[in-house]
Amino acid sequence: MSINNPEQIISHYARQLALMLVLVVLSLLLGCEQAPLLQRLQARGYLHIATVSGPLSCYLGEKGAAGLEYELASRFAKSQGLRPLFTVYPNRNAAIHAVKTGREDMAAGFILPSTRHKTVTYLSDPLLDTKPQFARTMGKSAFNPVKTGNVDMVVAADSYLSELLARKQLPGIPLPGLSEELILTGVDAGAYGHTLSTTAQLLAHANQLPDLVPGISLGENATVHWLFNRSFDDSLRDAANRFLAAQRHNGKLQQLRERYIDKLPKRNYVTRRDFWQHVKKRLPAYAHLFKQAEKETGIDWRLLAAIGYQESHWNPGAASPTGVRGIMMLTKATARQQQISNRLDPKQSILGGARHLLWMEKRIPERIRGDDLLWFTLASYNIGYGHLEDARILTQRENADPDSWEAVKLRLPLLSKKKYYATLKHGRARGREPVSYVENIRYYYRLLVYWDNANNGRNCTSGAFQRRLALKNSRNSLALSSAITPPSTSVR
Repeated sequence: MSINNPEQIISHYARQLALMLVLVVLSLLLGCEQAPLLQRLQARGYLHIATVSGPLSCYLGEKGAAGLEYELASRFAKSQGLRPLFTVYPNRNAAIHAVKTGREDMAAGFILPSTRHKTVTYLSDPLLDTKPQFARTMGKSAFNPVKTGNVDMVVAADSYLSELLARKQLPGIPLPGLSEELILTGVDAGAYGHTLSTTAQLLAHANQLPDLVPGISLGENATVHWLFNRSFDDSLRDAANRFLAAQRHNGKLQQLRERYIDKLPKRNYVTRRDFWQHVKKRLPAYAHLFKQAEKETGIDWRLLAAIGYQESHWNPGAASPTGVRGIMMLTKATARQQQISNRLDPKQSILGGARHLLWMEKRIPERIRGDDLLWFTLASYNIGYGHLEDARILTQRENADPDSWEAVKLRLPLLSKKKYYATLKHGRARGREPVSYVENIRYYYRLLVYWDNANNGRNCTSGAFQRRLALKNSRNSLALSSAITPPSTSVR
């Protein structure tokens, strides 16, 4: 076809030019194929992780950020040479939406994916499994799936659990915007009557929520997954699956499950109920005194409060047949040593107990650090330093580590048996008491930290409120770093 018209000539060359531009763009795209997502993240240096606040996802504990998912996702990021950056969202749907829109690289918040979640994200292989289980507030009748009646059952909206209720044609009011953790708190407080949760969540919350009563299980498995953006390639998801397989093989996944779910310290209902009632009714009158003692001594006020609860249940008039008195149950000798004139005065008692704890800590060998230092100090606060030394000598005699609380606590009960205490300097002692004493304080301390941080809106991204038992005194570290001496002498 001949082209004589100038307009036709211009149009022809314009089409040719457009075609050439398309070919150039295509060749550039083919020659500059984008690197896999994982490589791009490694070049960037960090991994954005969406999570929610809770004991199985992410929270601020005694030593800083903690939680099953926090630990596991942090390990994964570091295994890929990435720095984990966590963002806490109000609920799981918000966290998943942040991944879907590209704001976050993955979601790790103890998520049981719903059908919709599976269509908009990549799923990792299962981290662990659990079972859907009903729960109710104390005083409500147990939920019967056969006789549902007019049950005020609530559940997180657009979740696997709400989907499960609908599939089984069971009653359930979906609550948009709330996390499962907040719903469980509401059930414990009586704001809602029933909910469908999981066995894992109910076990993890048992100590924090004493009026939350587990019910029947639906008897089927539900699996927890990490979620990734479908808009990108699956290199990050594949790396996660390799990591999870390795963690499963080396037993690390099982260890996390035991620490956060299966082997949590347990107390009976009355102990849990009374503790939380005293937190609500008694602690407010003395919290400011514990905080003042922290300012003077550097000891975490929540640790001091845990000691005070173990000693007296925060009763300023407490007294024992052995003559110890007050919130911190001080002896007359301790009160004189710490210049306390009135053991029944809460302010003096709390400050005296804190100062005495510092004094006891200074007697612990310098080489003992970290948690062992804390537990040894608490044990000596209870039983006396001399008996603690005797238990450490017994530990050494049995070729175990006398600087390890886990080793020494196994030998402390032997101090009540003549076969053992007759060979030691300080004689007979009720050695089981300091073991229970330390374990109880650890339990109350953990709960007070969780409660205080939750009340003040702190989560795992709030920064670690690092506190230590006390500032170590400046003794000659060389003199204190000597090896353990023979069993016939002190192990100080």
